[in-house]
Amino acid sequence: MFETYEAARLPVLPSFEQNTTRWAFIAQSANREWFYVTHQYFQDGDPDCVCAQQFLIPDVIGLMSLVQSDSDSAFVSGVQLVSPGWLNGTDEWRMEALTKLIATPGEEGRKYSYEVAGGSTYPVRQEGASHPVGKTIWPVR
Repeated sequence: MFETYEAARLPVLPSFEQNTTRWAFIAQSANREWFYVTHQYFQDGDPDCVCAQQFLIPDVIGLMSLVQSDSDSAFVSGVQLVSPGWLNGTDEWRMEALTKLIATPGEEGRKYSYEVAGGSTYPVRQEGASHPVGKTIWPVR
């Protein structure tokens, strides 16, 4: 889903972990939705010292893997759906707060519906349906 290029590699800085690679930019290889996720954690376990890190996650499986790793001191605090125009019904990409992620079984496997802040649902609901049918998997209750 995301690609990197050697020309975009940034030099290692002493303040960063040695097992990480920093990039000036990445490219998206598919014209499909993805998630911009804020993950918060308590530095050294201290709840008065909250840190945040953002993740660009290419699919629901990756998102749910991060969500399921939540603990008392590290957790997903926000999810933004980044959607292409073909999904959100416009001519442009949009980044909107995800309020509900719904898994629905289908003939071709599991499919997902996304409810975003402002009340829109993607893909657009079928005429006559008041809300998507399926199991809410985000937010985790």
